[in-house]
Amino acid sequence: MTSIVKARLPAVAAILSLLAISGTAAQEQIAPAAMYPGMAGRGQMTCQMDEYIDGELAFLKTELKITEAQTPQWNVFAQAFSADREKRANLCRQAKEQAKDLRTASLLDVITVAEDQLSQRLDSLRTMKAALQPLYASLGKEQKKTADQIMRGGQIF
Repeated sequence: MTSIVKARLPAVAAILSLLAISGTAAQEQIAPAAMYPGMAGRGQMTCQMDEYIDGELAFLKTELKITEAQTPQWNVFAQAFSADREKRANLCRQAKEQAKDLRTASLLDVITVAEDQLSQRLDSLRTMKAALQPLYASLGKEQKKTADQIMRGGQIF
């Protein structure tokens, strides 16, 4: 294989994956981009991530053993977490609705939608990071270890 062909393979793969998105599998491929990663694979529940916010927050607060002194930082985080989850669930529902239209959309339209979804996800991560930083800074060594274990890898974000 020539070096020119090797250099172009990633670009070809990217274009083919974008074309696949606009095909018959659009709903399955577009909607997850706006979903909460930890919810992937749960069938129709994927856009319903806002239903269990209170339970998830109660679980996190208990597991992290949030102290009274940490409660103000926790409350800021919990409010941001809740708002973010609701926003992402709505975006996911919108993406599922858009998926049908994307089956016949142009490549540029598909790329634009993917770009918008990635931008929204980046905004979400930045918002959550800003809310998490003061809480994380207030955690003790064992609390940070617990947070690192249960909140990493898309399980929470």
